[in-house]
Amino acid sequence: MDSTSSTQHRQLVVSQAAKTLLENDVTEQLASIDIADVETYVNQLYEEYYEYQNEEDVYTKLRYYSFKKLKRRWVRSAIRNYLENKGPMKELRGLHKMYLEFWNIAGKEGFHRKFSVASVEQLMQEHIRELEEWAENNNLLIHTYPHWGQKTKNQRTTTMRTDILMVIGEVAKELKRAQPKAHVATSTSITVPFFGLADRMKNTTEKFNQGEGTLTDLSLDLHDYSAVVPKYKQGVPNNLSVLVSNEFLAELDGKVPDLDSRDFEAFNEILSYRDLTFQTNRKIVFPISKLVKKIYGNDSGKSYTLTTQRLVKLGYYRVAVRNEDGDLSIFGLFSSVKISGASAIQRDTQITVTVSEEVYDDLLKQQIISIYGEQIERLKGTFAYHLSFVLQKERLNSFQLKEEMPAKRHWRQFTHSIRFNKSRKAENLKELETNLDRIKELDFIIQDWHRSGDYYFLYFHPLERWELDDRSNVLSL
Repeated sequence: MDSTSSTQHRQLVVSQAAKTLLENDVTEQLASIDIADVETYVNQLYEEYYEYQNEEDVYTKLRYYSFKKLKRRWVRSAIRNYLENKGPMKELRGLHKMYLEFWNIAGKEGFHRKFSVASVEQLMQEHIRELEEWAENNNLLIHTYPHWGQKTKNQRTTTMRTDILMVIGEVAKELKRAQPKAHVATSTSITVPFFGLADRMKNTTEKFNQGEGTLTDLSLDLHDYSAVVPKYKQGVPNNLSVLVSNEFLAELDGKVPDLDSRDFEAFNEILSYRDLTFQTNRKIVFPISKLVKKIYGNDSGKSYTLTTQRLVKLGYYRVAVRNEDGDLSIFGLFSSVKISGASAIQRDTQITVTVSEEVYDDLLKQQIISIYGEQIERLKGTFAYHLSFVLQKERLNSFQLKEEMPAKRHWRQFTHSIRFNKSRKAENLKELETNLDRIKELDFIIQDWHRSGDYYFLYFHPLERWELDDRSNVLSL
């Protein structure tokens, strides 16, 4: 969470916690400890205890050490003082004294009429049970202790602070629970058309013409790469070439498997496996079985073969983009893929991928597209999964630009994120439209769409609160 979204999150937690306290009418208790401005006090406590911390960890520790243990300690102390007839004449001891005095005045019958019990001791046992139940009821805050008003001002101040910290923690937890899981893709994988619209396509290649421009990525020898011949020339921007390693080509029979939406899915899944060492070495290490089961949902030998092929493809494809001056920039997803014991893939075969500099920068700088909602899971295995992230980028840009709905997009604008790799325009647009319908049917990202000539008109859903929190990340692409 960056600083902007962190501030927004704090403001939301603070305002909802303050609202909860006011709705439960604790103004009298707060006034007794000289707290007049509830929201200011809640904000102060959030900054002191929760800000820049793991909220759940802070809440868990406070709940056990400052909340539960204190409630039990208060009750044990009150019962012990009563049973041993010592300590201040208040709480249970004070009640016992008051009941004895009432008994002496009203007698047994008067006492029974007033309290519906036969003796002072029976009534005291009811009070003890009430306190013991209160101590174990985590929904009852400390200030609801029946004798809270008899505590010292210092005790009331300390415990009211603990109560408010509990409310803050509960609100933060509920907000987190209400916010759907984020499914993310890096900027590079969305704004550079690595992946084709159609699956199971085979490519032919030709020698790549570098031209006279300067190559910005001096670490790459373009003589080691060939250019993919587009099946439909307008399906990729004119200034862009898709490259594939000659080392990869040497292992094939002239037909090169293209990158598709399932490869995009695998790429996103692999990025979710990174750990703390990633920041220092750009490497992600994982057993191949983990990816196989996630992508294919089974453990068959064929799935291991297909997954291995996808890993290799992700390592061998590059995209070259030429600017107006003719200079080339080369983009990749993985700079290397190492498969331990590649000649005999086993379930525990370890995969080591090193992400490209572009992807590494995206992740460090949080240049990502986030989709919230489980609908995206239902689109896995289809082009609609990839298309959803492209549409989400357009939806966020549309919000930033304050576009009137519907947002208007020429079909060729999509080719900057997706390669239209079928042979004819009509085939590509039919595939696009089929998958727009898939997304629309799940009622997320887009409410509706229609086409007029070469233009698509998109009716985007309004942004949800959690997407507004994220917009500082995703809109800086």
